[in-house]
Amino acid sequence: MDVIAFLKLVFFTQLYQSRLLLLTYKFWKAVLGIYTNTTELFRICANASDEAGLTADWYQSELTEEETDSIDSDRTPLLNRGSLRDASISVETVFRVDRSILYSSRLVMERRTLESLRCDLDEITQTILYKKNFPENGSTKTPSAMVLHYCLTQIRDSYKLAHEINDRAITKFDSNNKQHEKKLLELWDLLMPDERLEGRYSEQWTKIGFQGKDPATDFRGMGMLGLDDLVYYAKNYPESAHDVLKSSRRNSSWRPFATVGINITFFAVQTLRTRQLQYFLFKYGSTKDIYHEFFCYLFHSFNEFWISHDQSTITIMDFEKIFNQFKRNIIQELLNRKSMVLDSSKDMFIQYEKTK
Repeated sequence: MDVIAFLKLVFFTQLYQSRLLLLTYKFWKAVLGIYTNTTELFRICANASDEAGLTADWYQSELTEEETDSIDSDRTPLLNRGSLRDASISVETVFRVDRSILYSSRLVMERRTLESLRCDLDEITQTILYKKNFPENGSTKTPSAMVLHYCLTQIRDSYKLAHEINDRAITKFDSNNKQHEKKLLELWDLLMPDERLEGRYSEQWTKIGFQGKDPATDFRGMGMLGLDDLVYYAKNYPESAHDVLKSSRRNSSWRPFATVGINITFFAVQTLRTRQLQYFLFKYGSTKDIYHEFFCYLFHSFNEFWISHDQSTITIMDFEKIFNQFKRNIIQELLNRKSMVLDSSKDMFIQYEKTK
Protein backbone atom coordinates (compact mmCIF):
# COMPACT_ATOMS: atom_id res chain seq x y z
CA MET A 1 0.00 0.00 0.00
CA ASP A 2 1.50 3.40 -1.03
CA VAL A 3 1.56 6.43 1.27
CA ILE A 4 -1.42 8.16 -0.35
CA ALA A 5 -3.56 5.02 -0.17
CA PHE A 6 -2.58 4.56 3.46
CA LEU A 7 -3.49 8.15 4.37
CA LYS A 8 -6.84 7.79 2.61
CA LEU A 9 -7.51 4.59 4.54
CA VAL A 10 -6.73 6.28 7.87
CA PHE A 11 -8.86 9.31 6.99
CA PHE A 12 -11.96 7.41 5.93
CA THR A 13 -11.58 5.00 8.85
CA GLN A 14 -11.90 7.89 11.29
CA LEU A 15 -14.26 10.09 9.27
CA TYR A 16 -17.59 8.71 10.42
CA GLN A 17 -16.43 8.33 14.02
CA SER A 18 -15.79 12.02 14.59
CA ARG A 19 -18.60 14.56 14.42
CA LEU A 20 -16.16 17.43 13.94
CA LEU A 21 -14.29 15.61 11.18
CA LEU A 22 -17.54 14.68 9.46
CA LEU A 23 -18.84 18.26 9.56
CA THR A 24 -15.52 19.52 8.18
CA TYR A 25 -15.63 16.93 5.42
CA LYS A 26 -19.22 17.87 4.52
CA PHE A 27 -18.19 21.52 4.25
CA TRP A 28 -15.28 20.55 2.01
CA LYS A 29 -17.63 18.44 -0.14
CA ALA A 30 -20.01 21.37 -0.54
CA VAL A 31 -17.19 23.72 -1.62
CA LEU A 32 -15.76 21.13 -4.01
CA GLY A 33 -19.22 20.43 -5.41
CA ILE A 34 -19.83 24.09 -6.16
CA TYR A 35 -16.39 24.51 -7.70
CA THR A 36 -16.50 21.36 -9.89
CA ASN A 37 -20.29 21.09 -10.33
CA THR A 38 -20.09 17.42 -9.29
CA THR A 39 -21.35 15.31 -6.38
CA GLU A 40 -19.30 13.22 -3.98
CA LEU A 41 -20.84 10.01 -5.27
CA PHE A 42 -19.91 10.81 -8.85
CA ARG A 43 -16.34 11.72 -7.83
CA ILE A 44 -15.92 8.42 -5.99
CA CYS A 45 -17.14 6.43 -8.99
CA ALA A 46 -15.20 8.49 -11.53
CA ASN A 47 -11.95 8.14 -9.60
CA ALA A 48 -12.51 4.39 -9.25
CA SER A 49 -13.17 4.00 -12.96
CA ASP A 50 -9.96 5.91 -13.75
CA GLU A 51 -7.93 3.74 -11.35
CA ALA A 52 -9.41 0.60 -12.91
CA GLY A 53 -8.75 1.85 -16.45
CA LEU A 54 -12.40 1.72 -17.49
CA THR A 55 -13.47 3.52 -20.65
CA ALA A 56 -16.59 3.68 -22.77
CA ASP A 57 -14.75 1.55 -25.34
CA TRP A 58 -14.08 -1.02 -22.61
CA TYR A 59 -17.81 -1.21 -21.92
CA GLN A 60 -18.56 -1.76 -25.61
CA SER A 61 -15.93 -4.52 -25.85
CA GLU A 62 -17.47 -6.40 -22.92
CA LEU A 63 -20.94 -6.66 -24.46
CA THR A 64 -22.05 -9.86 -26.10
CA GLU A 65 -23.27 -9.78 -29.70
CA GLU A 66 -26.88 -9.99 -28.51
CA GLU A 67 -26.35 -7.12 -26.07
CA THR A 68 -24.67 -5.01 -28.76
CA ASP A 69 -27.62 -5.52 -31.12
CA SER A 70 -30.02 -4.30 -28.42
CA ILE A 71 -27.81 -1.51 -27.08
CA ASP A 72 -30.55 1.08 -27.38
CA SER A 73 -33.28 -1.10 -25.94
CA ASP A 74 -34.54 -1.10 -22.37
CA ARG A 75 -33.37 -4.69 -22.02
CA THR A 76 -29.69 -3.84 -22.36
CA PRO A 77 -27.90 -4.77 -19.15
CA LEU A 78 -26.08 -1.96 -17.36
CA LEU A 79 -22.86 -3.93 -17.32
CA ASN A 80 -21.26 -7.30 -17.41
CA ARG A 81 -20.87 -7.90 -13.68
CA GLY A 82 -18.24 -10.60 -13.92
CA SER A 83 -16.01 -8.56 -16.23
CA LEU A 84 -16.25 -5.47 -14.05
CA ARG A 85 -15.22 -7.52 -11.04
CA ASP A 86 -12.08 -8.42 -12.95
CA ALA A 87 -11.44 -4.70 -13.46
CA SER A 88 -10.45 -4.48 -9.79
CA ILE A 89 -12.98 -2.10 -8.26
CA SER A 90 -11.55 -1.74 -4.76
CA VAL A 91 -13.28 -2.66 -1.53
CA GLU A 92 -12.64 0.90 -0.39
CA THR A 93 -14.68 2.22 -3.32
CA VAL A 94 -17.65 0.00 -2.51
CA PHE A 95 -17.46 1.02 1.13
CA ARG A 96 -17.32 4.73 0.32
CA VAL A 97 -20.29 4.43 -2.03
CA ASP A 98 -22.18 2.63 0.71
CA ARG A 99 -21.36 5.38 3.25
CA SER A 100 -22.21 8.12 0.77
CA ILE A 101 -25.65 6.65 0.14
CA LEU A 102 -26.19 5.94 3.84
CA TYR A 103 -25.57 9.58 4.80
CA SER A 104 -27.28 11.18 1.80
CA SER A 105 -30.54 13.01 2.59
CA ARG A 106 -31.49 12.86 -1.09
CA LEU A 107 -31.22 9.07 -1.37
CA VAL A 108 -33.35 7.96 1.58
CA MET A 109 -35.92 6.20 -0.59
CA GLU A 110 -33.26 4.54 -2.73
CA ARG A 111 -31.51 3.24 0.38
CA ARG A 112 -34.77 1.83 1.73
CA THR A 113 -35.46 0.19 -1.62
CA LEU A 114 -32.00 -1.40 -1.55
CA GLU A 115 -32.82 -2.79 1.89
CA SER A 116 -35.88 -4.60 0.53
CA LEU A 117 -35.61 -8.09 -0.90
CA ARG A 118 -37.38 -7.14 -4.11
CA CYS A 119 -35.63 -4.22 -5.72
CA ASP A 120 -34.91 -3.35 -9.33
CA LEU A 121 -31.20 -2.59 -9.25
CA ASP A 122 -31.15 -1.08 -12.73
CA GLU A 123 -33.99 1.27 -11.83
CA ILE A 124 -32.30 2.35 -8.59
CA THR A 125 -29.07 2.97 -10.49
CA GLN A 126 -30.88 5.17 -13.01
CA THR A 127 -32.51 7.20 -10.25
CA ILE A 128 -29.24 7.75 -8.38
CA LEU A 129 -27.44 8.71 -11.60
CA TYR A 130 -30.08 11.40 -12.15
CA LYS A 131 -30.27 12.65 -8.55
CA LYS A 132 -26.49 12.76 -8.12
CA ASN A 133 -25.83 14.61 -11.38
CA PHE A 134 -23.78 12.01 -13.21
CA PRO A 135 -22.78 13.37 -16.65
CA GLU A 136 -24.31 12.53 -20.04
CA ASN A 137 -27.84 12.74 -18.61
CA GLY A 138 -27.27 9.79 -16.33
CA SER A 139 -26.20 7.40 -19.07
CA THR A 140 -25.66 3.90 -17.71
CA LYS A 141 -22.93 3.20 -20.24
CA THR A 142 -20.32 5.55 -18.81
CA PRO A 143 -17.45 4.12 -16.73
CA SER A 144 -18.62 5.95 -13.58
CA ALA A 145 -22.14 4.51 -13.99
CA MET A 146 -20.71 1.02 -14.35
CA VAL A 147 -18.79 1.45 -11.11
CA LEU A 148 -21.92 2.71 -9.33
CA HIS A 149 -23.96 -0.27 -10.52
CA TYR A 150 -21.27 -2.69 -9.40
CA CYS A 151 -21.11 -1.08 -5.95
CA LEU A 152 -24.90 -1.13 -5.62
CA THR A 153 -24.83 -4.85 -6.40
CA GLN A 154 -22.45 -5.44 -3.50
CA ILE A 155 -24.50 -3.25 -1.18
CA ARG A 156 -27.73 -5.02 -2.12
CA ASP A 157 -26.10 -8.39 -1.47
CA SER A 158 -25.13 -7.25 2.04
CA TYR A 159 -28.76 -6.34 2.73
CA LYS A 160 -29.86 -9.74 1.42
CA LEU A 161 -27.47 -11.41 3.84
CA ALA A 162 -28.88 -9.34 6.71
CA HIS A 163 -32.38 -10.58 5.83
CA GLU A 164 -31.15 -14.17 5.67
CA ILE A 165 -29.36 -13.96 9.02
CA ASN A 166 -32.29 -12.21 10.70
CA ASP A 167 -34.69 -14.85 9.42
CA ARG A 168 -32.49 -17.60 10.84
CA ALA A 169 -32.18 -15.78 14.17
CA ILE A 170 -35.98 -15.64 14.58
CA THR A 171 -36.43 -19.27 13.56
CA LYS A 172 -37.12 -21.04 16.84
CA PHE A 173 -35.55 -24.39 17.60
CA ASP A 174 -38.32 -26.95 17.15
CA SER A 175 -37.87 -30.29 18.88
CA ASN A 176 -40.41 -31.76 16.47
CA ASN A 177 -38.32 -30.74 13.48
CA LYS A 178 -36.05 -33.63 12.51
CA GLN A 179 -33.52 -31.34 10.83
CA HIS A 180 -33.22 -29.22 13.96
CA GLU A 181 -32.73 -32.26 16.14
CA LYS A 182 -30.21 -33.73 13.74
CA LYS A 183 -28.13 -30.56 13.78
CA LEU A 184 -28.17 -30.43 17.59
CA LEU A 185 -26.94 -34.01 17.84
CA GLU A 186 -24.30 -33.22 15.22
CA LEU A 187 -22.96 -30.50 17.52
CA TRP A 188 -22.51 -33.06 20.30
CA ASP A 189 -20.71 -35.49 17.99
CA LEU A 190 -18.39 -32.74 16.75
CA LEU A 191 -17.45 -31.50 20.20
CA MET A 192 -17.55 -34.78 22.13
CA PRO A 193 -16.52 -37.50 19.62
CA ASP A 194 -15.26 -39.82 22.36
CA GLU A 195 -18.36 -39.71 24.54
CA ARG A 196 -21.71 -41.23 23.63
CA LEU A 197 -24.74 -39.10 24.41
CA GLU A 198 -26.97 -41.19 26.66
CA GLY A 199 -30.18 -39.45 25.70
CA ARG A 200 -31.61 -36.40 24.02
CA TYR A 201 -32.46 -34.93 27.42
CA SER A 202 -29.37 -35.32 29.57
CA GLU A 203 -27.17 -33.51 32.05
CA GLN A 204 -24.33 -34.31 29.65
CA TRP A 205 -25.25 -31.22 27.64
CA THR A 206 -23.81 -29.09 30.43
CA LYS A 207 -20.38 -30.47 29.52
CA ILE A 208 -20.39 -28.37 26.37
CA GLY A 209 -21.85 -25.33 28.07
CA PHE A 210 -25.62 -25.61 27.94
CA GLN A 211 -27.55 -24.67 31.06
CA GLY A 212 -29.61 -27.81 31.56
CA LYS A 213 -30.86 -31.11 30.20
CA ASP A 214 -32.51 -29.59 27.13
CA PRO A 215 -30.24 -27.32 25.00
CA ALA A 216 -33.26 -26.17 23.01
CA THR A 217 -34.15 -23.71 25.75
CA ASP A 218 -30.82 -21.93 25.39
CA PHE A 219 -31.46 -21.02 21.75
CA ARG A 220 -34.47 -18.82 22.48
CA GLY A 221 -32.52 -15.59 22.09
CA MET A 222 -30.84 -16.32 18.74
CA GLY A 223 -32.95 -19.14 17.36
CA MET A 224 -31.42 -21.59 14.93
CA LEU A 225 -28.67 -19.12 14.07
CA GLY A 226 -27.01 -19.80 17.42
CA LEU A 227 -26.88 -23.51 16.62
CA ASP A 228 -25.76 -22.87 13.03
CA ASP A 229 -22.82 -20.83 14.30
CA LEU A 230 -21.70 -23.42 16.83
CA VAL A 231 -21.90 -26.28 14.33
CA TYR A 232 -20.03 -24.31 11.67
CA TYR A 233 -17.26 -23.48 14.13
CA ALA A 234 -16.92 -27.05 15.43
CA LYS A 235 -16.98 -28.49 11.91
CA ASN A 236 -14.66 -26.08 10.13
CA TYR A 237 -12.24 -25.27 12.96
CA PRO A 238 -12.25 -28.39 15.13
CA GLU A 239 -8.83 -27.76 16.67
CA SER A 240 -9.77 -24.26 17.76
CA ALA A 241 -13.23 -25.36 18.96
CA HIS A 242 -11.83 -28.20 21.06
CA ASP A 243 -9.15 -25.93 22.53
CA VAL A 244 -11.76 -23.35 23.48
CA LEU A 245 -14.03 -26.04 24.95
CA LYS A 246 -11.16 -27.48 26.98
CA SER A 247 -10.20 -24.03 28.20
CA SER A 248 -13.79 -23.20 29.17
CA ARG A 249 -14.05 -26.28 31.40
CA ARG A 250 -11.09 -25.44 33.62
CA ASN A 251 -12.19 -24.90 37.20
CA SER A 252 -10.04 -21.79 37.59
CA SER A 253 -11.85 -19.83 34.88
CA TRP A 254 -14.95 -21.82 33.97
CA ARG A 255 -17.46 -20.37 31.52
CA PRO A 256 -20.19 -22.22 29.58
CA PHE A 257 -18.94 -22.85 26.03
CA ALA A 258 -22.31 -23.00 24.24
CA THR A 259 -23.85 -20.11 26.18
CA VAL A 260 -20.82 -17.95 25.45
CA GLY A 261 -21.16 -18.89 21.79
CA ILE A 262 -24.79 -17.77 21.70
CA ASN A 263 -23.78 -14.44 23.26
CA ILE A 264 -21.17 -14.08 20.54
CA THR A 265 -23.83 -14.81 17.91
CA PHE A 266 -25.92 -11.98 19.34
CA PHE A 267 -22.94 -9.61 19.08
CA ALA A 268 -22.11 -10.74 15.53
CA VAL A 269 -25.70 -10.08 14.45
CA GLN A 270 -25.58 -6.64 16.06
CA THR A 271 -22.55 -5.69 13.95
CA LEU A 272 -24.42 -6.87 10.85
CA ARG A 273 -27.63 -4.99 11.67
CA THR A 274 -25.79 -1.77 12.48
CA ARG A 275 -23.71 -2.07 9.29
CA GLN A 276 -20.44 -2.10 11.20
CA LEU A 277 -19.59 -5.30 9.34
CA GLN A 278 -19.91 -3.74 5.89
CA TYR A 279 -16.22 -3.45 4.99
CA PHE A 280 -15.64 -7.04 6.07
CA LEU A 281 -18.51 -8.23 3.86
CA PHE A 282 -17.41 -6.16 0.88
CA LYS A 283 -13.93 -7.65 1.21
CA TYR A 284 -14.83 -11.31 1.64
CA GLY A 285 -18.36 -11.54 0.23
CA SER A 286 -21.88 -11.19 1.59
CA THR A 287 -22.63 -14.86 2.13
CA LYS A 288 -23.80 -16.84 5.12
CA ASP A 289 -20.52 -18.76 5.24
CA ILE A 290 -18.56 -15.50 5.43
CA TYR A 291 -20.79 -14.39 8.31
CA HIS A 292 -20.02 -17.72 10.02
CA GLU A 293 -16.30 -17.09 9.45
CA PHE A 294 -16.65 -13.83 11.36
CA PHE A 295 -18.37 -15.69 14.20
CA CYS A 296 -15.51 -18.20 14.34
CA TYR A 297 -12.98 -15.40 14.51
CA LEU A 298 -14.94 -13.83 17.38
CA PHE A 299 -15.22 -17.05 19.38
CA HIS A 300 -11.55 -17.92 18.97
CA SER A 301 -10.47 -14.36 19.76
CA PHE A 302 -12.69 -14.06 22.81
CA ASN A 303 -11.12 -17.17 24.29
CA GLU A 304 -7.66 -15.66 23.78
CA PHE A 305 -8.85 -12.41 25.33
CA TRP A 306 -10.33 -14.23 28.33
CA ILE A 307 -7.21 -16.27 29.07
CA SER A 308 -5.05 -13.15 28.70
CA HIS A 309 -6.47 -12.05 32.05
CA ASP A 310 -5.15 -13.28 35.38
CA GLN A 311 -6.94 -16.64 35.69
CA SER A 312 -6.60 -16.65 39.45
CA THR A 313 -8.69 -13.52 39.84
CA ILE A 314 -11.50 -13.83 37.27
CA THR A 315 -14.70 -15.89 37.51
CA ILE A 316 -17.87 -16.27 35.48
CA MET A 317 -19.15 -13.23 37.40
CA ASP A 318 -16.64 -11.15 35.44
CA PHE A 319 -18.01 -12.33 32.09
CA GLU A 320 -20.12 -9.26 31.30
CA LYS A 321 -17.32 -6.81 32.06
CA ILE A 322 -14.74 -8.75 30.05
CA PHE A 323 -17.13 -9.40 27.18
CA ASN A 324 -17.97 -5.68 26.93
CA GLN A 325 -14.26 -4.88 26.78
CA PHE A 326 -13.85 -7.48 24.07
CA LYS A 327 -16.73 -6.04 22.03
CA ARG A 328 -15.18 -2.58 22.15
CA ASN A 329 -11.90 -4.04 20.90
CA ILE A 330 -13.66 -5.79 18.02
CA ILE A 331 -15.50 -2.63 16.97
CA GLN A 332 -12.14 -0.86 16.82
CA GLU A 333 -10.68 -3.72 14.77
CA LEU A 334 -13.58 -3.36 12.34
CA LEU A 335 -12.91 0.36 12.07
CA ASN A 336 -9.23 -0.32 11.45
CA ARG A 337 -10.08 -2.87 8.72
CA LYS A 338 -8.11 -5.61 10.42
CA SER A 339 -8.16 -9.03 8.79
CA MET A 340 -10.73 -10.99 10.83
CA VAL A 341 -10.75 -14.58 9.60
CA LEU A 342 -9.19 -17.67 11.12
CA ASP A 343 -8.45 -19.20 7.71
CA SER A 344 -5.53 -17.24 6.25
CA SER A 345 -6.17 -18.79 2.82
CA LYS A 346 -9.21 -16.54 2.48
CA ASP A 347 -6.98 -13.47 2.66
CA MET A 348 -4.64 -15.09 0.14
CA PHE A 349 -7.61 -15.73 -2.16
CA ILE A 350 -8.69 -12.09 -1.94
CA GLN A 351 -5.19 -10.91 -2.84
CA TYR A 352 -5.07 -13.39 -5.74
CA GLU A 353 -8.40 -12.18 -7.12
CA LYS A 354 -7.18 -8.58 -7.00
CA THR A 355 -4.03 -9.35 -9.01
CA LYS A 356 -5.51 -11.63 -11.66
